[in-house]
Amino acid sequence: MLLGVALTLAACSASFPSAGHRTPNAIGQRIVPDVPDPKIPMPAEKDWKDPGYLNIVWIQSPNCDKRSKSAIVDTIVVHSTAIPSLEKTTEVFQRSKENPVSAHFTIGKDGSIVQNVSTFDRAWHAGVSKDAAGRPSVNQYSIGIELVNLDDGKDGYPEPQLMALCGIIAEMKRRFPIKQIVSHEFIAIPPGRKIDPAAFPWKRLAYLGLPMYYGQNKN
Repeated sequence: MLLGVALTLAACSASFPSAGHRTPNAIGQRIVPDVPDPKIPMPAEKDWKDPGYLNIVWIQSPNCDKRSKSAIVDTIVVHSTAIPSLEKTTEVFQRSKENPVSAHFTIGKDGSIVQNVSTFDRAWHAGVSKDAAGRPSVNQYSIGIELVNLDDGKDGYPEPQLMALCGIIAEMKRRFPIKQIVSHEFIAIPPGRKIDPAAFPWKRLAYLGLPMYYGQNKN
């Protein structure tokens, strides 16, 4: 599924009826057609296949909840996984008992994309955090994007991965009033708790025209 079509479907599905349902409108005269549920279960290890450049699959993580009704999504948080593959990262996001975590999207080295949480819901990616304006609880108002990377300062971010990241951020800008891009390192409390995404080429995102905050926040 190509990026533009897939992201539109994935984001809008929260407002669509579940697969197999037909729902009347407010005055009960029209019927909304069945809409396929885009989510798929976590594949068995032998069946895993990265979806490919700018293709997206939605493997739902249980580690999420609803944003507050007053939340305005205006921030992109860029992470690196410190896990070597898209499959293994997705597996971690399926674990709900010990240190449950998730992100909205994870991008593989080849530009493959897995969505784990609806953009209308709150993923658990930032931890204890605040942004440059001092606003706490960054999960409440952000989209979390993980990049498959060892986070050692040596592992690079290939161009297909960067292109997919740019595409997702551009799509989020169309959907939400995004006003900043931040690193996990910058928002993490206490300072130094996180270093990701280590050695990320931030200038690559400058064309998006958004303020960027990265490195360690000393305030």
